[in-house]
Amino acid sequence: MSSIARPYPAGRPPHARSLGEGIGELLARLGLLAVFLFLYAPLVTIALFALNDSTIQALPWAGFTTRWFEALPADRSLVAAVRFGLTVAGITVVVASIVGTLFAVILHGVRGRSSTVLQAAIVIPVVVPGLVLGLSLAITFRSLGLQPGLLTVVLGHLTFTVPIVTLLVLTRLNRLDPALAQASMDLGAGPVRTFLHVTCPQIRTAVLAAALLTLTLSFDEVIVTYFLVGTEPTLPVHIWAQTRFGFTPSINAVVTLIGTLSVVLVVIALRILERRSGASGSPAATPIDHREGAP
Repeated sequence: MSSIARPYPAGRPPHARSLGEGIGELLARLGLLAVFLFLYAPLVTIALFALNDSTIQALPWAGFTTRWFEALPADRSLVAAVRFGLTVAGITVVVASIVGTLFAVILHGVRGRSSTVLQAAIVIPVVVPGLVLGLSLAITFRSLGLQPGLLTVVLGHLTFTVPIVTLLVLTRLNRLDPALAQASMDLGAGPVRTFLHVTCPQIRTAVLAAALLTLTLSFDEVIVTYFLVGTEPTLPVHIWAQTRFGFTPSINAVVTLIGTLSVVLVVIALRILERRSGASGSPAATPIDHREGAP
């Protein structure tokens, strides 16, 4: 019995699209493009002025130059701020990676309602506004007799970087096959050896991605650092102090370098998470910290 071909609805083949569908797709793409322009246009604009051969921050374009970037190493206060900021970020990354991973392993072993409560308690410092967190930490440290400086800044950064590391590593731990650890225990390996030889190789990419995000967030932090820093500022705080006297091409150059480095580190971290997520067949979750800008 032969089948009778029926005409396509509305007299058009299935691959054909109506005018309304085409307009809708075009509007969706234009909307997506507008979002990306809104997000990255400021960074591109300040990068263009950093390459402009003029001290006036306005159009028309005076010519291409890299002398503002070449003059940065001669600024001693700027170099000192970079050195101090890298010191803070380096210490924060190491401590946050170790402590956050240990917290994640502990939380992974907790079941029931207690696990939900503990995870919510860890997330709170991340969602608390930086102004509130920085001011409360400054008052607490002052009451304890801690002088503003390297220690207070590192402790302040750990309050929001440790939770981020914990959440990232915990997300990876929740996707692991528990049979592997159980098999290791059945074969005679203890909890420590099982963790080092079975669990660690499976979570190291998540730890690395968390460390890169922590480095970016710590080095770029302004609000919390502003309340905790002493006489030696970090680079973002130094830049904010300089902007009170107006934007200069040197500030544009520094901001361009910081923005480019931040984007590169975040992209690398996301690529690491996506690669591991693709290998495990499940999506990766990435917490996003909201603290940016100056007080």
